[in-house]
Amino acid sequence: MKSETTLFVFVFFMFFFLCNSLSAQSLFDKAEAGSKDKDISYELNGYLRSTLFIGKVPYKSEGEIKSGYGEASLKLRVRKGMFGDAFAEMRFRRGYEFNESISELNLREAYVNAYVGPFDFRIGHQIVAWGRADGFNPTDNITPKNMLSRSQDEDDRREGNFLIRSYYNLNPVRFEAIWIPFFRSSVVPTNLLPFPSGITLIDSDYPGANLKNSTFALRLNLEQPSFDGSLSYFNGHNPFPGITANLPSSILDVISLDIFLKSYRMHVFGADFSTTVAGSFGLRGEVGYRRPHGDYESNISIPNPDLQYVVGIDKEFPGNFNVILQYIGRYVFDFTGLEEPDSPFEFPLYELELKNRMITSQQYKLGHSVSCRAEKKLLHETLKIEVLGMLNLTSEEFLLRPKLTYDIADGITFILGGELYSGPDDTLFGAIDSHLSAFFTELKVSF
Repeated sequence: MKSETTLFVFVFFMFFFLCNSLSAQSLFDKAEAGSKDKDISYELNGYLRSTLFIGKVPYKSEGEIKSGYGEASLKLRVRKGMFGDAFAEMRFRRGYEFNESISELNLREAYVNAYVGPFDFRIGHQIVAWGRADGFNPTDNITPKNMLSRSQDEDDRREGNFLIRSYYNLNPVRFEAIWIPFFRSSVVPTNLLPFPSGITLIDSDYPGANLKNSTFALRLNLEQPSFDGSLSYFNGHNPFPGITANLPSSILDVISLDIFLKSYRMHVFGADFSTTVAGSFGLRGEVGYRRPHGDYESNISIPNPDLQYVVGIDKEFPGNFNVILQYIGRYVFDFTGLEEPDSPFEFPLYELELKNRMITSQQYKLGHSVSCRAEKKLLHETLKIEVLGMLNLTSEEFLLRPKLTYDIADGITFILGGELYSGPDDTLFGAIDSHLSAFFTELKVSF
């Protein structure tokens, strides 16, 4: 561990000094060479932050440190006139999380852009976010997410993957195509789910770098001052895997199971829009129809086809007060109810299917949820109070995320908030409540 940490620190600071020297060299060259180097520019920024999450010991009335770490981030952008640019962000984090020591060097993104007439190309490790709804996006299936991320910034849940992204620009229409040659899974809270004795989680089964396992996605965008919208299609492996097992030939042998995560391919047809109505109200919507390639009736790890949809309004009121209200719905096709079996030999399979339905939110044929995000700025916009709430009216789960952000000085920010999950024991939020619910604080310096 000591040698790995030393290597991480060495690489990180080499990157820092290289970026710093490039930036300084760029300024010097411009001063000396005049117009010769006007097409070349370098931009370096980043942050240093210390973060602490405090929650309760699972299934006990005691408190514990959920996460505590220091993190440094460096972002480098290089521009070459009108022909292209490149971006990279590197993060180094050291501390403790889930009662384990962590020391991570993470290249969050690193990609190159090329601009060739009406075509734009972006190649490299990148994060892609699709959809215009707030928080819940049925069409956002391109790059993975880390659902166990311990950060006050919701965007830190997003993770990158290597892909090729291209655009064909015909203002106001823009056609987008994405090819993903390698599968990278999202981090799902499988280890936090309460499996009964006899069920053991083992290594995952993900597709290799074979061309037949690659993913592609297409999107047609319409971008106008009064209306934005898109139609999209995704064909590939879902970043969120299912849970499966090597099942024996006879049910009488299923008294214990070795389970593992396994990916599956799916089609996703989607659409989204955002516009303004009644002069000052924002209206947004998004819909996605998801259909797996495989036989979902005989494969326990593959979810049923479903239709997910979101509609919301947002309004900015006088006095720096903003509100976003959304309705979120889901309809599951070919739905059959799940009942707890009487035979102990059938119980492991029942638990496996129940956990899959919890992760994919397919415990009910028709689901209804509402969400609200409210934000108020005070003290000449140096203090921001934000509250995010989501309530699943069908499963009775809810999430509450209050956050206070105060700008102490230019580039120095203090953050205080919480992330609270709750729900019945047989729901996802009910299962992860004691593990992930926590209050957090952070001090951050940006440059």
